[in-house]
Amino acid sequence: MQTVIVRFHHPSRDLDQIENDIEDAGAGDALVTGYTAALSIDAASHKEAAKAARRILDTSGATRIRITKRGAKHAVR
Repeated sequence: MQTVIVRFHHPSRDLDQIENDIEDAGAGDALVTGYTAALSIDAASHKEAAKAARRILDTSGATRIRITKRGAKHAVR
C-alpha cells in the first residue's frame, strides 16, 4: 500500500463527492482537504502509485494534477 499526496484543480466544490468519486475510481482511501488529497493506493512502488493517482484523479474530473509527496510517512491515519 502506498500513500500519495496530490494537489489538483476540480470544477466541483463538493469535497465529499470528490472523495467518493476518487475512492470509486480505485483509491483504497481518499482524504480531500481543499484541493489537496491523500490517497492510499495498493501498488508495489511509488512510481506505480503516482501513475495510479493521476489516472484516478483524471477520471474524477480533476485537472492540473501535481504529485507533491509519496511514501508511507505521509499515510492517512
